[in-house]
Amino acid sequence: MGDWKPDGKKQKPCARTWWYILVTLFTGMLIISMAGFGWTLWRAKNENDDFAKLAQIAEAESGDSDAVLRQDNSGTAQEPNTEAAAGKNYQALYNMNPDFIGWLKIDGTKVDYPVMYTPDDPQYYIYRDFQGRKTSSGTPFMDGNATLDSDSIILYGHNMKNDTMFGTLDRYQKKEYWEAHPVITFDTLEENREYEIFAVFTTRLFRQEEDGFRYYGYVGDLTEAQFNEFVSQSCMASHYDTGIIPEYGDQILMLSTCSYHTENGRLVVAARRRREDGNVIEKYTDR
Repeated sequence: MGDWKPDGKKQKPCARTWWYILVTLFTGMLIISMAGFGWTLWRAKNENDDFAKLAQIAEAESGDSDAVLRQDNSGTAQEPNTEAAAGKNYQALYNMNPDFIGWLKIDGTKVDYPVMYTPDDPQYYIYRDFQGRKTSSGTPFMDGNATLDSDSIILYGHNMKNDTMFGTLDRYQKKEYWEAHPVITFDTLEENREYEIFAVFTTRLFRQEEDGFRYYGYVGDLTEAQFNEFVSQSCMASHYDTGIIPEYGDQILMLSTCSYHTENGRLVVAARRRREDGNVIEKYTDR
């Protein structure tokens, strides 16, 4: 005798079997999705904790930094390489990883990260953490075509949905956000540096046959014509007028991240370096 539904009608065994299969499948998919989401949160928390620990080291007194020893693969402690890097607070980070070149911070925001530099493999840290382990968020890194003394420097970072890395830079598209956070700090091992933001613009990567403003081509040492062209294009593309116009001799710093307004979109925050007295640095006295 067949099974009966509550309404008195017979239920086909085949139909009930399929119903159980579907419920089992949907339940399994839900469990897998929840597990994946939980893993993502757990991994993001660990990554944030790791960067927070690095920030604590960076903020340590110079004497405490010098006391941190570098570990080699065998676990044997080695003396810090003070000749290679004489930074006040960042020597310990350099000892931990000599790819470390500086610390990026924007007061009042979540941007507070080490910056890596591997000119022979510029994107090495795009999906690696400070220790070189695989990670989805990566670590901000400097363009391999520039040095710390170049006319123009680009720092790259992911636009993370959880607002880590460069995930909050898109807020600079509103002038009020720039007014609240107008200065970028990019400290090196030798000195503290401040840059004032003069333009914020969205663009995209262009194919070889296309015309367009390729901001990523204005990196390294620039001629005066190239410098002026970059400044002009950046200010014209900017979402608002900051009233700041860099002059040849100023050092340019760009923060570049993905933007989702179009395919291969990019968001760029461009700044010029200040002097220690608050004015713009004129590094090239012979120009």
